Amino acid sequence: MADKDAITIPLELPRDEAAALAQFVKRVDYDTCARFASPRATYHGRCEGDVMWSAICMLQRQLAEAGFAPR
Repeated sequence: MADKDAITIPLELPRDEAAALAQFVKRVDYDTCARFASPRATYHGRCEGDVMWSAICMLQRQLAEAGFAPR
């Protein structure tokens, strides 16, 4: 959900850490985000769990584009 408020976060990781991070975000699901989200926090009208999940999905896509797409 890129928009005018989007930021770029340059991140350089060793290959092992990128692979491990890809495994981690593969295992995180919507329910995990909902469990750790504040029930009262919102971001532009969206609940925190939804926003967390969206960020995880974006991270998964970027890792996949870099060649780290675990099966």
